[in-house]
This record gives sequence, C-alpha cells and structure tokens, in this order.
Amino acid sequence: MAYLEEAIAEARQAMLSRKKAMLAAYLIDAYADRLFAARNEPAGDVLAFRAELAAANPALALVLELVAGRAELVTEAVEVPLAEYGKLSVEDFMVSLYNQHSVQRVRIVTADARHDVHEVLEEAVRALRGQ
Repeated sequence: MAYLEEAIAEARQAMLSRKKAMLAAYLIDAYADRLFAARNEPAGDVLAFRAELAAANPALALVLELVAGRAELVTEAVEVPLAEYGKLSVEDFMVSLYNQHSVQRVRIVTADARHDVHEVLEEAVRALRGQ
C-alpha cells in the first residue's frame, strides 16, 4: 500500500503526466488482484471479486475500466469558475489568466462522463484501504 500511495503522490506532483497517472492506475488494479489472492480461496473467481469491488466504489470502478481499456486518459482544458480561483496554485492561476479561465487537466473519459484522474485515484485508494 505504501508503494501505491507513493505513486499517487508522484502523480499528483506531476499533474499533467499521463504516464504517472497510468502507473498509479495499474498499481491500483494490481492491488485489487493482491486482495483477491490474500483471501486464499483457490476456487474463487477473481473476476467476480473485481466486479464486487467495482460495484462497491465508483472511483475504483473507473480505474478498473481505465486499465481494461474501456475508458481513456486525456489531457484537456478545463474551465475554472472565478469563485474557485483561490484554490488554484500560482502556476495554474497564471496559466488560466492567459487561457480564458481554463487550465490543463488529465481526465478519465468514459462514454458518458469526464472525471479528474487525481481525484479518482485518491478515492480508489481510500476504497482499497477499507478492504
């Protein structure tokens, strides 16, 4: 878990690195398999276990979908409402001033939604800690 949390922190530090975000996603996916192996059920169904995990937490479901190739990781401009400018880092604030109040973000894109990858990764890890 410590290695996984470190990967999440590194991805957060490099906000626009799709590579670091995907590494964290792959580690989350692998951790789900380790949880199954720790159950020590030789006749168990790993796919059913993963489906249960996904059903219990939407963020974890998104990460599993991303790793399976059923969702996509993209970098795109995201508009920042003026009321949220106080939450921006100095760097993002400066970028937004010159880009019509938008900043670049890495997002998970599914057929019907877009999600900030870093928020999803952190929520997925919280869900795994509870297992």
